Amino acid sequence: MRTQQLTALNLSTRNIRRRAGRSVCLIALVALLSFALIGGSLLASSLKTGTASMSDRLGADAMLVPAGYETKAEGALLRGEPSAFFFDGELASRLLNADGISQASPQLFIASFESEHCDFAVQMIGYDPSTDFVVAPWLAEAVPGGPRDSEIIIGASVDGKIGEVLTLLGSKYNVVGKLDETGMGFDTSVFINLDTAQAALRDYAKLGGENVPDGDGAVSSIAVNIAQNVSENDFARGIRYGFRDENVGVLLTQSMLGSVAGNLNTFLTIITALIVFLWLLTVGVLAILFSVTLGERKREFGIYRALGATRRKLAQIIITESVIISLSGAVIGTALLCLAFFPFSRLIGLSIDLPYLQPDAGTLAAILGGGLALSMLTGPLAALRSAVKIGSIATNSIMREGE
Repeated sequence: MRTQQLTALNLSTRNIRRRAGRSVCLIALVALLSFALIGGSLLASSLKTGTASMSDRLGADAMLVPAGYETKAEGALLRGEPSAFFFDGELASRLLNADGISQASPQLFIASFESEHCDFAVQMIGYDPSTDFVVAPWLAEAVPGGPRDSEIIIGASVDGKIGEVLTLLGSKYNVVGKLDETGMGFDTSVFINLDTAQAALRDYAKLGGENVPDGDGAVSSIAVNIAQNVSENDFARGIRYGFRDENVGVLLTQSMLGSVAGNLNTFLTIITALIVFLWLLTVGVLAILFSVTLGERKREFGIYRALGATRRKLAQIIITESVIISLSGAVIGTALLCLAFFPFSRLIGLSIDLPYLQPDAGTLAAILGGGLALSMLTGPLAALRSAVKIGSIATNSIMREGE
């Protein structure tokens, strides 16, 4: 019969198994820390990536929308909330040529709805490929030249595939492109050219859509770049005053980005504070538990010392136990986080009132690896004091206290 060598690893493994209840509690605590640490980091990184994507894709200085609909316009852009609001054609024509504008392009927002006439409720965004400078550049990556009449380009989260035919507001549309994720409302929107959008608006009116202006040429917003010699605030005041009777509102992109950035910073501060608090709490609790356990195990360690174990060996046993516990908890917590986060990432993004886009594979690997490593360090750091203490106690003292 072969005798198993009593190494620090063997002894630590046996001790953990012998105190299964205590060990499970410690492992669960580290798993909770790992879950929160990595989950919070992934959430923070996704929000930062989404905000950066939004900044890159909102290529206009301002949007002109009906006064009172600024929040709905922002919701349509950031979260894809189906909205419908309109300028009549005559007012749109005058706005396109207003003072202080260096570049302008109309957009038309139409909200489809759940009914027998629509496959699903979605935000339809009509744009003019010949003048647009906001969405056309990156839509062209999916479909060069943009969609033709009765064609649509769908966002990443829209249920559909290239080549399918979708019914919206009673009309058929051929899916000619599908976009990559943007972390914005564009992911749950579909894009059509302006002529197709005007036809969709007529369908919308026939099916009971409200507030549709009479005549042709209605638009929902006008994306503008402001002339270099005009400040944003002066431009906004000029539009609001010059079109005060028509109730024209101005949505400044930088103000919208600033608001999002402010909300993001607040959110990230809360997440960071919670993670730091949980990490310190975990280290503290583990340190207390290891210290209490040390008092209960003085006789055990006294026997090891009497059998010839050095002080260093005793410290190794404690540190090894903490490493096994931390490693087990970190791996379990990381695995649970992956099962909870990645399959439901899109749902998480939809439930957060901020731009959300999962980071690239390299960033994901760095977050997972860093969180796993930090969680694994928790146990050894918490056990360090106990390891030093047990290694400095003389054998006779340990034996006496154990009797």
